[in-house]
Amino acid sequence: MRLLFVLIFVARCAWAGGSVFGPQPMGDPMVRGGVRAVGLGGAGLAMWDSLGMHTDNAAAMSGITGAVLRAGIFSGLYSVDDGELTDTDSEFGWQAFRLMLNVHRRYKMSIGIDPVSHTDFRTFGQDSLAFNSDSGTVYENFESRKVWLGSATDIRWDHAVTLSKKLSLGATIAFASSYLEANHALDFPTTGSSGGARDVLYHDVQRFRGFWGGLSFLAKPTPRLTVGGFWQSEADGTWNLERAVNHGGRNTFAEPSGKRPGAFGVGVGYAWHRTWAAYLDTRMQQWQSEHYGPMFAPANVDDRNATSVMFGVEKMGGTRNTDEGFDRWDFRAGAAYRLQPWLTRDASGAVGDVNETALSLGVSIPLTQQAGKLHAALELGQRVASDADVTETFTRFYLQLDMHERWFKRERRTLRD
Repeated sequence: MRLLFVLIFVARCAWAGGSVFGPQPMGDPMVRGGVRAVGLGGAGLAMWDSLGMHTDNAAAMSGITGAVLRAGIFSGLYSVDDGELTDTDSEFGWQAFRLMLNVHRRYKMSIGIDPVSHTDFRTFGQDSLAFNSDSGTVYENFESRKVWLGSATDIRWDHAVTLSKKLSLGATIAFASSYLEANHALDFPTTGSSGGARDVLYHDVQRFRGFWGGLSFLAKPTPRLTVGGFWQSEADGTWNLERAVNHGGRNTFAEPSGKRPGAFGVGVGYAWHRTWAAYLDTRMQQWQSEHYGPMFAPANVDDRNATSVMFGVEKMGGTRNTDEGFDRWDFRAGAAYRLQPWLTRDASGAVGDVNETALSLGVSIPLTQQAGKLHAALELGQRVASDADVTETFTRFYLQLDMHERWFKRERRTLRD
């Protein structure tokens, strides 16, 4: 049996949003599709080869020739500037575990878990509280601290069927769950003759569980042109919200019918030479107020669209015996624009859309002749809030290792007298 083991180790070092951009109702702003797609700005829905395997396009799995095991981790360092305040956070999480099986030359199947986790530490903030007393209006200063934890997990069952040399179809059934925990502490200093400090602690936990399905395709109408796309349904399930205050008890709310947003996207690839190709993808999510969950219901969020446009160019290394050194390396460059479904407020209360632009570079280095490749990608970008004085820059580093093992035949043994 020939096995292709793919281990992805994703390390991110990013200057990104903490105090202003979190907590957010969305799960994951990271680039999807694997490290190769990252080097292309996130594009690659139309990849037609064994290294495609774009996570959004199950039909791309049709290119594998053996089993594939995928796993990954990531870490990050975040910093944001909103004009008056700055914030620095760190996080560590794990992402993507999937086993893809080459059941038949025309049928591939995968079972996997795609987990993503985030932790955001908001730095200290100073504020004041006004209340009326017998002596008039009294102002009391306090210190505010916020910490939020977020995670989202898809347990997926993917299928890919090759109908012809020019068309493959994919289907996905998945169980989705998300978790968002927000902790808010108000620390009041020692006041009055009692000399006692007061702390008010808010603890909110929001959960979602539901199912979604998806369809995808990968087509090659001409030897140079490829087209890929996917559609993902809304996740139907249940929202749960637990809200506790240290001076007010605990309340639990449940919504028997809840939803998470679906998504759809399409990509085009064009190879004008045996070693040169370009990819252009677009992706969209339609967010409605019910998709954010009960934790954000008091904010009266509006219906919004999250849109991404990604473009990348790839130079693939040669595979001839005469190709050596850098001639065997793959090089990539890409750019992306992403409109997130977030609204953020600066210190003055101004509200702004979150727009993200990024440039990326990528490289794949063959380890030995037909033994595997080491993939790396670097993404540089900036997020801004259009109507608020908020800016963040980020740098992300991704690393992926592909290890190949050739087919082997089991030796037959005969019994001796």
